[in-house]
Amino acid sequence: MRFRTVSSADVVPVCAELTIGKGIEVAYPVRMRALVADDDRTTAVIVSNALSSWGIDVDLAHDGAAAWNILNSLRPPSLAVVDWTMPELDGIELCRRVRTAPRLNSLYVLLLTARDRRSDLIAGLDAGADDYMTKPIDLDELRARIHVGMRVAALQQQLAERVTELRRAHDHLTELVSTDALTLVYSRRWWFDLAATEFSRSRRHGREMSVLQLDLDLFKRVNDRFGHQTGDVVLRTFSDMLRRECRSSDLVGRLGGEEFAIALPETSVDRAQTLAARLTEACRSLVVRTPAGEVTWSCSIGLTGLRPSDETVDALLRRADTALYEAKRAGRDRWSDAA
Repeated sequence: MRFRTVSSADVVPVCAELTIGKGIEVAYPVRMRALVADDDRTTAVIVSNALSSWGIDVDLAHDGAAAWNILNSLRPPSLAVVDWTMPELDGIELCRRVRTAPRLNSLYVLLLTARDRRSDLIAGLDAGADDYMTKPIDLDELRARIHVGMRVAALQQQLAERVTELRRAHDHLTELVSTDALTLVYSRRWWFDLAATEFSRSRRHGREMSVLQLDLDLFKRVNDRFGHQTGDVVLRTFSDMLRRECRSSDLVGRLGGEEFAIALPETSVDRAQTLAARLTEACRSLVVRTPAGEVTWSCSIGLTGLRPSDETVDALLRRADTALYEAKRAGRDRWSDAA
C-alpha cells in the first residue's frame, strides 16, 4: 500500500464563506471537527494528519465502539471518515446507527474500504454513507471529497439554525395571536377556537362542559374617574385573579373591553356555580391604589352548562350572556345561572 506524502500545497485553510452556485453562500465555522475511525493505525494517522493540515480538528478511534462513543458525545463532529472493516462495530453498522439517531442526522459520513465491487458501493450507500472511497487513499481525492462533505455539513447546520429561527418566530407569532396583549389571557379569536374544540370533544365523549361570561360592573366609571391607564391596571388585576382561581385546563379569554369568558371542560353546572361564587367574592377583595384613591370594583357572571340540543359553543355563550344580563338587572355583583 503506497501513500503520497502531504506537501505544503495540500494545506488548504478552511474558508469562512464559500460560494456554490449562483447566489448561494455557504458559511461554516473557522474549524470543523471530524471523526476518523480506522483499525489500521497507519491509515488512521495519515488521514488524521491530512485533515488537521486542512484546518479540521480530528477525533481518532480505532474501533467501531469507540467511534460510536465519540459520535454520542455532547458535541458530536460534523464529519466522519469511517473504515468499512473494524472490530466490535463495523463501518456499515455504524452508518446504520447514525441514520437512526435523530441528533446525528446531519453528520456527513465518508466510508473507506478496500472493496471495489459495485455491489459493495451500493451496500455502503444504502447503509447510510454519504460518500465512498476505496483504498489506498489518494490525498488529492480525499481532500476534494472532504471539502464536499464540509459544504454539505455547513448547509445542514445552516438549515438546522434556520429551522430553529423559524420555529421561534412561529411560536412568537402564535403567542401574539393567541394572547390578549393587555391581560395575557386568550384573545377573543383564540378563545373561540379552543372553546369550540373543547365543545366538540365534550359532545363526542358525552362529557360535561360549562361556560361563564363575566363583566366588570360599571367599568366606564373607573375609566372616567381614574383614567384609562388605571382602567388597564384594573383589567390586568382582574385577569390575574381569574387565572389564579381557575384550573390549568380551564380556558380564560377576553372577549373585548371589560368582558371575559371561561370555558370549563368536564365541569358540571353545580361546580360552575361554585366557581362563579368564588370569583365574585374574590373580585370584591381586589384593590388598585392610585394617587387619586383606591379603586375597587365588582363583577357579574352568567353561566350555563352543555345541553344535548347545543350544536355549537355559541349556543352556550348566548345563554351565558342572557344569564349575565339577568345578574346585572338583579343588581350586579352576583352570578346567575341560565334557566
